[in-house]
Amino acid sequence: MKLKPFYDIFVFILIILVGIFIYFELYEFTHLSFSLLLLFVFITRKSLNTKIFILFLFAYYFIPFFNISTYRGTITFETLRLYTYANFALIVPILFTFGSSYRRKVYRSYSYITISTFTTKVVMIHLALVYLVLAYVYMTLGNILLYQELRFFMSPTISYIIKSTLYIPLFIVFFGKNQFTKKNILIFIILPLIPPFFIGSRGTVVIIALSILMLYLLKSFPPGKKYYLNDSKAWKKNKGKVYWSGIVIFLLIQITYYTRRMFSDQFLSTKDLSIRYFGDASWFHIFIMPIYFSFRETVGITNRIIEKGISNTWFDYSMFFSELYTLLPGEQASPGIALSRGLYTTSDYGGGITPGIIGGLYIDYENWLILIVFLISIFIFFLYRKSLFSDFYKILYAITLTQFFHLYHRGFFKPEYLVAYIIILFYVYISSLNKKKKTNQLDKV
Repeated sequence: MKLKPFYDIFVFILIILVGIFIYFELYEFTHLSFSLLLLFVFITRKSLNTKIFILFLFAYYFIPFFNISTYRGTITFETLRLYTYANFALIVPILFTFGSSYRRKVYRSYSYITISTFTTKVVMIHLALVYLVLAYVYMTLGNILLYQELRFFMSPTISYIIKSTLYIPLFIVFFGKNQFTKKNILIFIILPLIPPFFIGSRGTVVIIALSILMLYLLKSFPPGKKYYLNDSKAWKKNKGKVYWSGIVIFLLIQITYYTRRMFSDQFLSTKDLSIRYFGDASWFHIFIMPIYFSFRETVGITNRIIEKGISNTWFDYSMFFSELYTLLPGEQASPGIALSRGLYTTSDYGGGITPGIIGGLYIDYENWLILIVFLISIFIFFLYRKSLFSDFYKILYAITLTQFFHLYHRGFFKPEYLVAYIIILFYVYISSLNKKKKTNQLDKV
């Protein structure tokens, strides 16, 4: 705490420097100074929320704006400036917060979620219905697990019904010690993950895995205490596992990327790809390629949207929310495919593309997107504050944060983001019924 005034002064200095470099349109200095601001906040702040949020934004800002390759063209200063403004709007709620008045509320009662036998029965009914729908899909369409292209012929509504079981494993974090039985593990973990896996839903599975990890960390802190890593015994005990998990995930991304190209006749080899976009096949370029190209993809697409002055000419409603309309009867165009046809020829890119949240919002709202992402950040910070005193808000905070990361990368709002809240609210309500029943029994006594 003694160093906090110094930290705040240094943050203000960095903000002023970023502003000066933006005014004079100095690309490299703007990029490096704002990256330094993000990195400094990540290192000096103790909050788990701040560290995770800032680390994600730092990676997405620092890595792709190096114009060291020709992949997705050369990023212009206009795109860098927009990303800088938008990311600054995202971090404002955690840069400038006033916690003194909030500390007076630390004696607030804590609200728990309990998993009862009644909740388990409801989960079993839910699973039975979803497995019936999955069986119907396989009988009418075929084996989607082996032939992934068949999932494009599946109704979006049916798809979301099958993926609705994905959110059941979130509740294992609220199990009591005696509830980790083989039966409950089967009902709450294994069986809910099978249906989404059998229709090729990998991205949402990753979201749930990250959400469960987040919830596990949040539940390790004493009720009502802020998620300060330096003060947490649970963090000191489990940080090694978290670091190793990060290393394993990074290695899996690297290995999957290389092996996919090694055994494919359609994709360029890793060496040829490096020569094409970097000009050589050095070990460094090959090593950074998977992460760099992944981040560069969304930034490069957004850069082209800005350069070509692309606006929403495909839909009569917001393109950012257009996937919500796919739940309606009939066929609606995918925003990713519509955008790819507007930006690239068929020979360049025939499939759907992901512009990231900044590019996705820019198409509809242009510079107003800065206000929108600021409000999103305020909402996430609100859930973080509320989660200190409630299991219900812990689960909302975890799923909102991880879904925001997915949305930041993807760029278009998916209906399954809303499905997640519906399923979570439903099971929280079911668990509350058990509490009311117990309370009524006590009143009678």
